[in-house]
Amino acid sequence: MDAQAIVWFLIAAIAAGMALRLLYQRYISKQASAVQSRGGTTLFAICLILFSLFAVAVGFVSVL
Repeated sequence: MDAQAIVWFLIAAIAAGMALRLLYQRYISKQASAVQSRGGTTLFAICLILFSLFAVAVGFVSVL
């Protein structure tokens, strides 16, 4: 595995972690700022998850 694949997997992990943190703030701890944003927090978390999936796919392609 080369450095480029590691970078892509690291980017994917960071994006997935941020998405999980946002979803935790919105639905588990129910922080006021996340609840007041209505669907914005959830939509951004979904976008981060999609970005993470694409980064994992690019990481796998760069390994080949």
